[in-house]
Amino acid sequence: MKIRNWFITLCVVLTLGGLNFSAMAADFGDSKDVKQVRKVVAAKFGKVLHVSVSHDWTLCTAYQDESDISVVLHRTAAGWTIADHDGGAFDAETLKKLGVPPADTAPLLKAYQ
Repeated sequence: MKIRNWFITLCVVLTLGGLNFSAMAADFGDSKDVKQVRKVVAAKFGKVLHVSVSHDWTLCTAYQDESDISVVLHRTAAGWTIADHDGGAFDAETLKKLGVPPADTAPLLKAYQ
């Protein structure tokens, strides 16, 4: 009986943990923009985990070669283009150096975390 209770508890914890992770990883921004960004990033890196869009900037996470990649994109007249990417996370200072306006930095980082 103890094993059964342990198993049920484990299932509940894993289920609740999975729901919590899904809620944290929700996309942010206009759904049309999110769809376009996902397409661009998937073509270059593979699986897209999370996208946050604020005006003409986006910050997202992709999964390639068993590791996460942070990607910053900028909207131009030609569409969404990759401004930078790395194996770590971007912070406010890095986004500023890329030209992301302060008004967009906070929403991107808030949704990204």
